[in-house]
Amino acid sequence: MHRSWRRRRRCLQRWWCGMQAYGPRRSGGMAKPECGDPADLPRGRMARRVALLYTPRIEAAEQLSRDLEDWLSRLGISVWRGPAHEACALPPEALADCELLFTLGGDGTALRGAHVAARIGVPLVCVGLGRLSFMAEVTPGEVLRQLPRLLAGDYWLEERAMLEGRVLRGEEELVQALALNEFSVARERTALTLRVAARVNGATLTTYTGDAVLVASATGSTAYALSVGGPILHPESRCLLLVPVAAHLCCLPPLVLPEDSTVELQVVTENAAGVNADGQNVLSLREGDCVRVRRSDVFCRFVRLQGRDYFFRTLKARLMRLEVNH
Repeated sequence: MHRSWRRRRRCLQRWWCGMQAYGPRRSGGMAKPECGDPADLPRGRMARRVALLYTPRIEAAEQLSRDLEDWLSRLGISVWRGPAHEACALPPEALADCELLFTLGGDGTALRGAHVAARIGVPLVCVGLGRLSFMAEVTPGEVLRQLPRLLAGDYWLEERAMLEGRVLRGEEELVQALALNEFSVARERTALTLRVAARVNGATLTTYTGDAVLVASATGSTAYALSVGGPILHPESRCLLLVPVAAHLCCLPPLVLPEDSTVELQVVTENAAGVNADGQNVLSLREGDCVRVRRSDVFCRFVRLQGRDYFFRTLKARLMRLEVNH
């Protein structure tokens, strides 16, 4: 083994054996990490550069990012650390040489990190500090204990489909965007309903009258779509969901569509409307504007340490927690 890697391994072993004495300077509710077995230390190549994206709204998230940066720097690993919204504004080349991307926060932070990770093609590790954290793989108390496995690549990758949306005004394409959860065509004024004509693969389906219409991915099936009565899809499913929000006099339930479907949502009312991607406003729409959504060729790769049946345990735990909180 190369001398520099032997030096990193010795440093990592000292850290691993000393973890029992570790305690974050500000606990923020984080559990004390447990000491691992030195025999489980990674052998061979480790990640050389990682990115740490945190939400500044949670103090514990920023503190944990500092602690992780400290440990990683001691191992000779280069670190980019900053708020998730700042990372979204960086050009792709700024993080292109990262081999892992961590998000520290809730599902909103994970969403921002997913866009960055998909754009530069690196695996995403979500550390959950939010209320539900559906996408999280590790808790704050586990992340340091699992760090050797993560750096050594001892995990499997879950590929999640993303959505591609294009806004058309006549023959002109106004904007193109990606979403991990959903695209929505929604009213911009609360007092007025919206009429949206829906087509699937060019065939007219119906015209919805209501608050909004969603096209969601499997990941988005546990987000906005779930709150308005949509079904839950397995996260590795490639299917699309078409879900109306507060539809008036509509007998069509939410629809599950094949992965090769193209959904077109056209505004057929003069009332103010807008298109949103993952809850972020993309563009205000005029009457006649069309939003065309399909599955993207871009995937987001989530790091998983648990078994492949993890989703059902996570789903049960998150929904039970939601019931208790309500």
